[in-house]
Amino acid sequence: MKQHLLILAAPLLAVACGQNVTKADGEAMPAPTPINSADKDTKKADKAPEIQVTEVKGAWEKTDTPRGQQVAYLSEDGEVSLSITCQEPDAFAGEDGQNVLVLRRTFAGKDAPSQVGVFTSASNAAIVAQVDEESQEIVGMFDTRSTAANALANGDGDLRFVAGQSAYVMPTDPMVEELIETCRPPIESNLEGANTENEEEAEAPSDSGT
Repeated sequence: MKQHLLILAAPLLAVACGQNVTKADGEAMPAPTPINSADKDTKKADKAPEIQVTEVKGAWEKTDTPRGQQVAYLSEDGEVSLSITCQEPDAFAGEDGQNVLVLRRTFAGKDAPSQVGVFTSASNAAIVAQVDEESQEIVGMFDTRSTAANALANGDGDLRFVAGQSAYVMPTDPMVEELIETCRPPIESNLEGANTENEEEAEAPSDSGT
């Protein structure tokens, strides 16, 4: 009985070892090829989209716009590739209205991204944005003391702006830091506001219970 089991198991062992198995009529059966898991991983990696990096050659310029002061990066052909504007509050904002920074970057992709990634030597950040179909730009608004503002103001060397699968790389300039710093509310005004609140609390009559 053991001999019969060994005879029946022999073809299975031969297949597992990668050997050819002979049929009853003498024809050789090729052993099945094992599936390599590395091939699956390679195919998945090939499908991952690549970011198209464009090193934009040009220079920064500082201008005044109806929205506020602006620094713009102009390519060698004179086109504005990216701009940062210190947008002043409108009349409806009231006395508590503060300046905000607005970033605009050209975009020609099919899928509209929902943010712009900012990468500098100081820090990385994401700015919530949407596509302006009329100007074919992606536009994002962010606070003057946000992580994105700090990354742009303190970054050295190249600045990288990623929208969708497109990345623009351009050198920074002191004008970028200057715009952000001047757009921020003065520290003195913040301290004065805090002191005024403290004085009002001190002058308020206390309830003695009499």
